[in-house]
Amino acid sequence: MFDNSMENGLLPSDWKTSNISVIHKKGSKHNVGNYRPISLTCIACKIMESIIRDNVAQYFTVNKLFSNYQFGFIKGRSATLQLLNILDDWTLALNAGKQVKVVYTDFAKAFDKVPHQRLLTKLRSYGLDYKLISWISDFLCCRTQRVKIDDCYSTPTPVKSGIPQGSVLGPLLFVVYINDLPDVCRDLCALYLFADDAKMYKVITQNNDLELLIRACQMMLEWCDIWCMQLNIDKCKTLTIGSNINTNTTFDIPYSGDVLQLGHVPTMKDLGIIIDADLNFKEHIYAKIKQAFSMLGIINRNFVNLDKGTFKLLYKSLVRSHLEYGHSVWNPHRIGLIEDLERVQKRATRMVKSCKKLSYSERLCFLEIPTLKYRRTRGDMIEVYKILIGFYDPSVVPTLIRNYDTRTRGNDFKLIHNRARLDIRKFSFASRVVGLWNMLPN
Repeated sequence: MFDNSMENGLLPSDWKTSNISVIHKKGSKHNVGNYRPISLTCIACKIMESIIRDNVAQYFTVNKLFSNYQFGFIKGRSATLQLLNILDDWTLALNAGKQVKVVYTDFAKAFDKVPHQRLLTKLRSYGLDYKLISWISDFLCCRTQRVKIDDCYSTPTPVKSGIPQGSVLGPLLFVVYINDLPDVCRDLCALYLFADDAKMYKVITQNNDLELLIRACQMMLEWCDIWCMQLNIDKCKTLTIGSNINTNTTFDIPYSGDVLQLGHVPTMKDLGIIIDADLNFKEHIYAKIKQAFSMLGIINRNFVNLDKGTFKLLYKSLVRSHLEYGHSVWNPHRIGLIEDLERVQKRATRMVKSCKKLSYSERLCFLEIPTLKYRRTRGDMIEVYKILIGFYDPSVVPTLIRNYDTRTRGNDFKLIHNRARLDIRKFSFASRVVGLWNMLPN
């Protein structure tokens, strides 16, 4: 069946009918715009999509067609890896006494706005097989969708544009469609993508740099006009990182005879991590502590007598996961923040009655779990190991310079330590891991 579908470039009509389910994103639940439509499609079609996705992704990887600034839905790349790359640049700039201006953008209904014919044009330009493009064309075009409530269905409605969210192939097609966006402003500033989440930044050393960033924003708007994408200007914000921050409340971009004003914010949630102007991540840490305590409250109200096994299962999945997401990005060095994070685990371990009267270290020994600080340090070493052995895509990893001098003790993968003037650089990932990594044995 799959071979016939690919050979003829046609899909059964049932494969192109979607049942729509919605997921609340954020904001008021009474606003329809705050929901993401998810297409529930045929399982057989999903199996074939996965085969096609793997082959297309391999073709792009082998031929190095993916942009090095796109980190979403690509094997060997992740949100954490993108933030580590960006923070390496930012902390290096701040260590030199410079500022960084960041522009966070937001595409309005990005997946739903992709025009089919323009997407197919881009697929052809990358040299994909014509049979494959014919199959993708039929996969995208002449689709219908309907909403199911209980046992009732709405009237099927034709889908004229967009990539079905919830499909297996959809995310990769969107990555391909937006793949050339970073090249538009490559000579003006850096632009990083995670699927449709785009941010551009420029290290400010002179007045002309701010003008280059404005020009980059104009180039991005021109790209959006050409490829039928639209920015939600109200959700686009700017963040200034560094000392002597300009107090201007807006960032003005002249475009098409009008002036677009982007608001300035003191903090911004970037791929799940709150970025602040000082890069101390204090607000992010306390937000996660509050979230973890909230989850502990839910566990405490619903489970009266927790044994060791049940506690570990609930704590690791519902509490500790919040405290460890992206920890290589925000790993604190100040004692106060370290102790505040540890306080969550101290309270959590008291919920097991069989070890409630023991000291914290004895409770950890009984429950066979380490301190949070130890896990963050261990996580840093795992990240370094993955970078050095090529587990991640080597073209997008943070810069860790190998030391090939064999006269000193340590392992065969020693790193060169670069001195830092400020703590913000000294305790960033690329700097703080070097000393401990070099002390590890072979």
